[in-house]
Amino acid sequence: MTDLETGASVAPLVAGFQLAAASTPLRRAAGRLQAVLPPGWRVEVVDAPGRDGQPVLRVVMPGE
Repeated sequence: MTDLETGASVAPLVAGFQLAAASTPLRRAAGRLQAVLPPGWRVEVVDAPGRDGQPVLRVVMPGE
């Protein structure tokens, strides 16, 4: 991919963004949950100890 104005390649930036923001079923579920929570609440995807390395969702209340 090439930037049309400068002719510079922008592929590394795009590829880096896609890797950093990889969509997984768990991340999509986190996004849907975040969308319906009250303001101030947040959803995190974290690695849970003792769960065979499987990530889990954590809902964090405001002020924590």
